[in-house]
Amino acid sequence: MFHFGQRQTLVISIFIMLVTACLLVWRPDYNFFDGGLITAILLTIFIKKDAPTRFMGIACTVLVVVIACLPHRNPNLAEVFIEHFFSLILVISSTLLVLFLKRLYRTMQELNQALEKEVEKRTANLELALSHLASSQAELKEALEKEKELNEIKSRFVSMASHEFRTPLSAILSSAALIAKYPNTDDQPRREKHVGKIRESVIHLNELLEDTLSLGRIEEGKVHVHPEKISLPAFALETADEVQGLLKPGQMLQPDVQANLEVISDKRLLKHIFVNLLTNAIKFSPAGTAIGWKLREENGRILAEVADQGMGIPEEDKAYLFSSFFRARNVTNIQGTGLGLHIVKRYVDMLQGEITVESELNRGTTISINFPNLPST
Repeated sequence: MFHFGQRQTLVISIFIMLVTACLLVWRPDYNFFDGGLITAILLTIFIKKDAPTRFMGIACTVLVVVIACLPHRNPNLAEVFIEHFFSLILVISSTLLVLFLKRLYRTMQELNQALEKEVEKRTANLELALSHLASSQAELKEALEKEKELNEIKSRFVSMASHEFRTPLSAILSSAALIAKYPNTDDQPRREKHVGKIRESVIHLNELLEDTLSLGRIEEGKVHVHPEKISLPAFALETADEVQGLLKPGQMLQPDVQANLEVISDKRLLKHIFVNLLTNAIKFSPAGTAIGWKLREENGRILAEVADQGMGIPEEDKAYLFSSFFRARNVTNIQGTGLGLHIVKRYVDMLQGEITVESELNRGTTISINFPNLPST
């Protein structure tokens, strides 16, 4: 089939118009040649709808009108027959050509529309595929990051366990062996010294196991909040008694609690939070210093502060305080798992609270916690 664009249609129209004009000049009495101009008009006006082709159609129309007004002589019968015969052929041919071109043009429009819809559909599918690919890449990246983090945690745990468990076990083994060498009554002070070392090592092992088990229970989702009404003055005295035996010589712990202060929260989680914080304050503070612990209510929330006068935290380590198995670089000679503050942060989050740390190297650390009254169950 033939394909006509704008340029080809214009060329054909101009050619027909010129040939028709020449024939009209040669035989002005034969008006069947007006059919050529009619063809040009049909081609330009009805096929194409842009300005140049419309102008061509108008020009042809004007030319047909002008020629129709020219004087004509009366032709004979043969000339009339020839005139109508060729006019009929020309009109039929022109009509068929116009119908063909219109059908071709409409077909091309339909194909273009179908192609545009297909392109839009394929573009939408491609965008969806790209979106899924980006999502898959993000999920894969997240999974790889988690795997990397888990591997790092595993490595840190193995390193911590191999060091932290070995130290107290070695102390227990050596002290037990030395106790056997002091059978006499006058060796009692030495025996008590080694019994004290064994006791300290057992306490430390118990702390290691408790931290590890607590983290495991949190990760497995086995820790749940059970709110109850708590009298904070009584709670503070009870908690202070539990850590009293850990105080170094000269250290003092005196809770400062607002009178008659009550809260609805999980007593077990609060106990774990403050025992951990107070134990750290005692551990990282020198003998003869005071450990501060304040509890008060402000704007409907409970505000708590645990302050020590210890070694403080290096500025570059503050961003990692709540990471699991992280220990500041200036506490390498002090026993610990690096899990304490991480577990405290997880418990505070479960109680819908917030925790902040202020610390200055060699001047001490203050840890602030605020938490709300929870809905009673």
